[in-house]
Amino acid sequence: MLLDEPGIEPELLHDERRIAMFRLSNMKSKVAAAALAGASVITFSPTASAAPTAVYASLYNAGTGHCLAVPGSSTANGTELVQWTCTTNDDQYWSLERVAGGNGDRVRVRNLNSGKCLAIGGSGTANGANAIQWTCSTNTDQVWIYDSAFRLRNLNSDRCLAIPNSSTTSGTKAVQWTCNTSSDQQWVW
Repeated sequence: MLLDEPGIEPELLHDERRIAMFRLSNMKSKVAAAALAGASVITFSPTASAAPTAVYASLYNAGTGHCLAVPGSSTANGTELVQWTCTTNDDQYWSLERVAGGNGDRVRVRNLNSGKCLAIGGSGTANGANAIQWTCSTNTDQVWIYDSAFRLRNLNSDRCLAIPNSSTTSGTKAVQWTCNTSSDQQWVW
């Protein structure tokens, strides 16, 4: 069923439906942009001969309505990540790359603009440690478990990526926090 079908009242749709539709429209816009640029968008192949092309999409915070971003499109290691009003800038687009281990739910989160990965500063394990970008590696502070509740849980600290106090202010730093059911820990990719 689509949003524009007769009998569907948008205000009656559940949050999960809105999130799914945002994710779909977000993906469609990136696919269309890549197609117009003549790029290979995505390939799913059952054979081992063709490696899939990475798919990049925004990480939309369900609680704040903002997207995870690299401020100023920085490419520097250690840049603290923030939430920002969602745009089509490459510094807000991320790929979830599967890594070995777990139940197939372990990922490395790579930024399209910088090519660097989501990490926790200093491999910290405390609540409030800042999320940063760093050259991608196999370190466990760059491995995340993307669960069915749309949380990104850091393998090293066992804490989830969050926006403090569900702030809706652009520029609020992303941190890790004890995992809970708060919507400020839900990241829709």
